[in-house]
Amino acid sequence: MEEVKRRGRPARDENDTQSNLCTIKDPSMEPFYIVKDSTNFTVIERAISLKGFGGKIATGKEIEKTVGHYSNFSNALNRIAKEKFYQNQGEYNTIQEYIGTWNAVKNGLESMLNKLEIWES
Repeated sequence: MEEVKRRGRPARDENDTQSNLCTIKDPSMEPFYIVKDSTNFTVIERAISLKGFGGKIATGKEIEKTVGHYSNFSNALNRIAKEKFYQNQGEYNTIQEYIGTWNAVKNGLESMLNKLEIWES
């Protein structure tokens, strides 16, 4: 029997259970988490669906939205810090209040990065 030659990217090996994927979750990053594969870090946000399909009423189903793909772990954490800051869509009465909120998010990120540096040492 003649062998069929396939074009394009080879199919995934049936025995491979995606062993190169690693999920990184932390309570301080909620509702975000990071999935690491062999080439990058993907930041994913868990959210509740607010829009229904075709204009219908939303069911409140939990969805996962990809925020972005990053080449290293610290860039992925930095993006999570920015996203958490931008989720706080409150009103600020002073610049100091705004800067204080940003510093709180930044300090949380720096503490995670410090833990990372300790762990890598």
